[in-house]
Amino acid sequence: MIIRAIFWIGLVAFLMPHEPDLGFGRPGAEGPAPKTIGGLIESTNVQSACDRHAAACAHGLSILDGFQAFAVRSLDEVRADIEAHKSRQAI
Repeated sequence: MIIRAIFWIGLVAFLMPHEPDLGFGRPGAEGPAPKTIGGLIESTNVQSACDRHAAACAHGLSILDGFQAFAVRSLDEVRADIEAHKSRQAI
């Protein structure tokens, strides 16, 4: 039984594709990838993409603005909670 399992696992592993082509090309073939988001934005032509898809860019920016407002508000609430906890411990 174990020999049969080893055989079938080996056969499936042998027949599986080892390197699928996902359409991204070879890593590092076109030069180094950008390390930061700023580098990614600079390496792509964002302006021409936004010119072609203005509504999508505007919607994406509104989502990012809403997330930023939520995150900043949450950090202010956390800071207020920390200060309140410190003042309770000092008493």
